Amino acid sequence: MNDKQERQRRILSVIASRSIGTQRALNDALCAAGISTTQSTLSKDLKQLGIVKAPDGSGGLRYRAPTGESQHDVGGSDLLARELRDFVVETGGAGHTLVLKTITGHAQGVCEAIDRAGWTEVVGTIAGENTIFILCQSVEKRELLRERILEISH
Repeated sequence: MNDKQERQRRILSVIASRSIGTQRALNDALCAAGISTTQSTLSKDLKQLGIVKAPDGSGGLRYRAPTGESQHDVGGSDLLARELRDFVVETGGAGHTLVLKTITGHAQGVCEAIDRAGWTEVVGTIAGENTIFILCQSVEKRELLRERILEISH
């Protein structure tokens, strides 16, 4: 098991065993277990694992892992649909390139979800702060991908 897999396994274990409501508290718990990480890496792990904040029963919030199959499907369709629905605000393109505009700061997360989807139309992706460029196999494939993204996101 590599470091990332072990860290993510430990994150799931920690949030299942105690009420953790902040990244700082989660990071402290991981440090106590011998796992050192940055806030940025921890944030990416939470997103990849599909972890959400949910009511803790006492008026606060705590991290919870997704239930059912999506817990094991880190790059699953639930995450992809949520990323597209919540953060994509515009689509466009030219030639073989599909361009997605997102809410500022969310392009990389959306791009990661698209990469994990493994769509055959996609040759490669590049993300900035609020823009994603998706190189497609052809103009026709670009339009098919655009339609798929619009269908999923609405």
